Amino acid sequence: MLTYILLVLGLLALTVFLLFRNKEGGILVAALKTLTSLLFVATAVSAAINNYVVSGSLSVEKLTFMGLVILGLVCGLIGDLTLDLKVTYKTLNIRHSDLYTYFGMAAFAVGHVLYVIACALYFGFTGWEVLIAAAATALILVVAIFLMKMTFGKFLIPTVVYTFLLTLFVATTVGAGVLTAFTVPVILLVCGSVLFLASDLVLSMTYFDGNESRVLIVVNHVLYYFAQFLIALSLYYVGVTL
Repeated sequence: MLTYILLVLGLLALTVFLLFRNKEGGILVAALKTLTSLLFVATAVSAAINNYVVSGSLSVEKLTFMGLVILGLVCGLIGDLTLDLKVTYKTLNIRHSDLYTYFGMAAFAVGHVLYVIACALYFGFTGWEVLIAAAATALILVVAIFLMKMTFGKFLIPTVVYTFLLTLFVATTVGAGVLTAFTVPVILLVCGSVLFLASDLVLSMTYFDGNESRVLIVVNHVLYYFAQFLIALSLYYVGVTL
């Protein structure tokens, strides 16, 4: 019950955050965003505890999976705070805001690595996921660079690496679904990974295409937070007989 209460509180916090969020950002906005992100971490911790209560025990495999996912969510929290501080400092005309972009991307990248490892260890990994992710990455970048005319500049290599990790997470969750006949936790992970990819595709339009419309800002954050909360909620059901 507590898990779903935290989930609802997270959605309410997201709503309040979006009411104040604009392209200028600010300390209040950063605080509201951090609160919303803390709530998806809290949701995951509560879900893991509930899983233990329902199951009566946690295997090493399940405990490892949960621990890695929670660490991945913490990386997301760090990335959220970093990128919003970048917006705030840019507004205050403080230089070197690009460092915040690099650090934020690195935090999210580590989070995706943790998600992928968690899914691969618990559900299985065939190796085809890497090839699928590489092909998807190439397709996305071709569309972004040659059709949408995005300019990545010094962020090209980090973007390639990060996009590969995003698509690898999607491929890994779908692969897990194939191996497990798409159980409830896997469905949540698949939806979470797809929404995460979608949110970053929208974010790339604001970062590399110069489109900072409020609509894109809202869509990006809604997709992102739904992704993280679904990933957190998967811990509620993993390994539990419904």
